[in-house]
Amino acid sequence: MGLVSLVTIGAAWGVEGRGRNSNPTSGSSWNASVTVNLGATHPVSKTLYGIFFEEIGHAGEGGLYAELVQDRSFDAIARVSGFASSNAPALPVDLAKLAAQHRDAWTPTSWDLSVAEAATTKADFLDKLRGPGPRNDIIVAWQALPGTTTSLTRDKPLNPTNLVSMTLSATANGSVGIVNHGYWGMHVEKGQSYTVSLYARAGETGPVPLTVSILGASLKHTLASVDLNPPSEDWGRLTGTLEPNATDSGAVLVMSFEGPGSVVLDVVSLFPTENVKEAAERGEVNPWPFRADLLGALKALKPAFMRFPGGCYIEGDHLVNRFNWKDSIGPLEERSGHMNGVWGYWSTDGLGLFEYMQLAEALDTEPVWVINNGVAHADSVPASDIWPYVQDALDSLEFILGSPDSRWGSVRSSMGREQPWNITYVAIGNEDCGKWMYLNNYLAFFGALRGAHPHLRLISNCDMGRDAPTDIWDWHIYTNPRDLFNKRNIFDGRRPEDGHFVFASEYAVTEGGGWGNLVGAVAEAAFMTGLERNSEAVVMAAYAPLFVHTSNRPWPTNMIVIDNHRWFGIPSYHVQRLFRENQGVRYAETAVAASPSAQLHEDSVAASATCQDDECTTLVVKVINFSSYNQTIRIQLDGLAANQRVEDGGDLTWLTSGHPEDENTFDDPHKVTPRSTSLSGLDSDFRLQTAPYSVNLLTVQLGSGEAPDAYVAAAM
Repeated sequence: MGLVSLVTIGAAWGVEGRGRNSNPTSGSSWNASVTVNLGATHPVSKTLYGIFFEEIGHAGEGGLYAELVQDRSFDAIARVSGFASSNAPALPVDLAKLAAQHRDAWTPTSWDLSVAEAATTKADFLDKLRGPGPRNDIIVAWQALPGTTTSLTRDKPLNPTNLVSMTLSATANGSVGIVNHGYWGMHVEKGQSYTVSLYARAGETGPVPLTVSILGASLKHTLASVDLNPPSEDWGRLTGTLEPNATDSGAVLVMSFEGPGSVVLDVVSLFPTENVKEAAERGEVNPWPFRADLLGALKALKPAFMRFPGGCYIEGDHLVNRFNWKDSIGPLEERSGHMNGVWGYWSTDGLGLFEYMQLAEALDTEPVWVINNGVAHADSVPASDIWPYVQDALDSLEFILGSPDSRWGSVRSSMGREQPWNITYVAIGNEDCGKWMYLNNYLAFFGALRGAHPHLRLISNCDMGRDAPTDIWDWHIYTNPRDLFNKRNIFDGRRPEDGHFVFASEYAVTEGGGWGNLVGAVAEAAFMTGLERNSEAVVMAAYAPLFVHTSNRPWPTNMIVIDNHRWFGIPSYHVQRLFRENQGVRYAETAVAASPSAQLHEDSVAASATCQDDECTTLVVKVINFSSYNQTIRIQLDGLAANQRVEDGGDLTWLTSGHPEDENTFDDPHKVTPRSTSLSGLDSDFRLQTAPYSVNLLTVQLGSGEAPDAYVAAAM
């Protein structure tokens, strides 16, 4: 063993001299040792780290989904006004009054997050909040221009699944019409092009010319405008291009005409023109659905899989509000949408099963399709009546896997995708273990899916034990930093042959995690070292939730925070990216031990090590300092082959900040972000100084040849 000395990076981190506790060691002493045994390795699951997308906090609607118009088919207004549940042929609506009674389109939604912090699952959180309040209401995104009368109508519906439209009328001269505020304003950019599309027909007074405009946040400046042909008596689709003369993040879309007169509108849509062109090039019927910057944020994570679309979203507060995949396919004008009763806003179903499979393909990742098993939060279907739900699941797989001449494969083909997709993983329900009828329903689904598609790996909501067969079982946790740090050992001793494989499909620090702070991310990193250690049994894992809109935050910690044109990753985003990038292919047995002479006696260090290739020529050692002290870690690399040695140079990437509660924000999106440096003088035994509450990834190259007698490790 060569002479070792300290690898000191603390000054570069900028954590010394900032009022933090001093390092309790000095000289060559050390607090803890991390011993990596390269002679004892096992495979790391190829699908270990992925993502979980749920329609929560406007993750899709107003987020990843690129549609700028909110409630394009007026179905949310029909719901909130009571028209949807009535038999009336028409209903005059006072949009200003509706917005005052419910939720307007420009005020952020507030939630009682103290309840979320104490919840262990999202279902538990929602049960505590069940009842009236902002989470159970709808945003009224449309407002009438002065002098305009607005009425919902069922007369001459656009198609059999889109039964509601909006009549605009005026009896006096002057410009009249309707305004859509988007999702807390629309972001438009100078030099970019946007395509407006709408369906219109003439009202009782005959055809009137329509003008579509983008106005700035002040509603005084026209940023772009296009005149459309007067609609005829029958429904017609009108399109135009809008090119703003200025950038504005609070813009609105206005449909106007000169009164007196009337017009009937439906499916008013605004997409970036590049999305429309991409879909045309691909031969697809709907615009390319994804916001480019947010798709890029997901691609940077390089997820091994994507679980979708829920979560509680797939269940619904009641079954009537569950995600129904058959209502989410076909042209946008045929999608009726539904109330996202769990998370309190209207879903247009613009992100449907087709789009989720597109997303998985765009991310080059394994899709994990979560199906409803006849169980919602407040009601369930008994096993005696479950077959229609089972058939629905089988139909969804035909939509994904079926040939273009099959019933549901032909629907996929008509949307522009002739070639089937591939799918291996299907989850039967979400957080439903213990609910009435889950076990019996699960058995019906498992038998039917296994019989029809033997290749599928089916995921249950818990360890079913001897009650039912399963391939993989779901495990969720939301907790505080210390508890999650301690749970890094929760899967220790579990072997694949001892039971079913584990999917840790939802985990995060919520209590004590702020809006996504450093200490929460460090605890999650420590937990992930346990996932790697047990990666023969734990085959998949995902942080949750993925996205949240800053104007509607129903859950405290979300990996990516967005508004209508920006995003930033909380510290947990960077942890997920770093661990995925350095996941490796084999785990090397890693042991952590405290120094007998150390002044720190708390359990505060976690570690894991993974070979990045089968020959283990590159090793990444992950060291987590979960304490308020600088800690000096002795790192020992044992079990080197006779012809192996540790190369002189290496790389260190670390994540830390000046305070454990530091967070990223739109004003300071890089406050907590990874930094890197190069090292020299590495050996099989050296010391690494780690900053308080830090995640450290050390990349070591293992070459061939005899090792020198001594190294002195130092930062370059």
